[in-house]
Amino acid sequence: MNLPYIYNTYNVKKIMFFVLIASIPAILTECYFFGLVILIQTFLFVMFSLLFEIIILKIRKKNIKNNLLDNSSILTGVLLSLSVPSTLTWWMIMFSSFFAIIVAKHLYGGLGQNIFNPAMIGYAALLISFPLYMSSWHKENTNFFSLNDLKISINSIFFQTSKSDLFLKNYPDSFTEATPLNNTKNKSRIFYNIDSLYTKLKNKKQNNFSSWNYINVSFLLGGVFLLYKKIICWRIPFSFLFALVIFSIFDYFFLTNFIFSPFLHLFSGGTMMCAFFIATDPVTTSYSNIGKIVFGLIIGFLVYVLRIYSDYPDGVAFSVLFGNMLVPLIDDCLKSSGYGRKKI
Repeated sequence: MNLPYIYNTYNVKKIMFFVLIASIPAILTECYFFGLVILIQTFLFVMFSLLFEIIILKIRKKNIKNNLLDNSSILTGVLLSLSVPSTLTWWMIMFSSFFAIIVAKHLYGGLGQNIFNPAMIGYAALLISFPLYMSSWHKENTNFFSLNDLKISINSIFFQTSKSDLFLKNYPDSFTEATPLNNTKNKSRIFYNIDSLYTKLKNKKQNNFSSWNYINVSFLLGGVFLLYKKIICWRIPFSFLFALVIFSIFDYFFLTNFIFSPFLHLFSGGTMMCAFFIATDPVTTSYSNIGKIVFGLIIGFLVYVLRIYSDYPDGVAFSVLFGNMLVPLIDDCLKSSGYGRKKI
């Protein structure tokens, strides 16, 4: 029974369940734009995550039933499936799940003791190991009920190989495209040396709504639901988005190099997913309120820097992981004394 001054508490199972509920709009939106293959990929990620969870729990002689019912492995699989292209093979999905569950989670002691976000570790492992596959996305406006696209997708997941990518080879124009961030970044680099003003005008035309914008809006809706249910703290998404907007505004209106509009920063790539579903992981962020704000500001700044000055079009995963590394330092510098005690 809860004490009188403790109310509206959630256990781990409920928290994970509510986050899964909040991710439904994003799943449906990705299905609409990229096809029903998203559901197949999500199933595979969840299946491999649960499989590795069972294996490691068996090795560690932990209670399998209690640990599986906390929904943490399911959530990791869902977040991974929403982060990566649906052109990945089954063994890449297994590879990513291994790093997320075994390496990032259980090698540090299990849920509650991991210092890195498991989903971002799985994503970063794929991004470093298979950069070509991680940049191969479905073309926008794929027919949701297209059986032909579904058949092609299934073949690409279960039968393509690293040497002979049948999917990309047979359907290069109808199914893959660069993300808006990557496309805009490449155009900025091409035209910068010719005419920086033309670059600005060229990239300002990128503000039309695309599938990526709708996907980010769906994550935003899920994030609002999590804020309403008090599952996540508002300080992290607010400070993250604030830092990203401030730096992007300064860059867009006062600098002349790689131009990303603030709108493109906010509603492309993994911005909203990071703000409400990744950076808000209570285990891998600061425990203090001011620490959460500092953590969000750092991630927002790093996402901006990596998008503008690195070869990676997004940079969310590396920003979050670097922020996770700084959490112990943030907590140590910003720690406060307990109630009734003097600060030492």
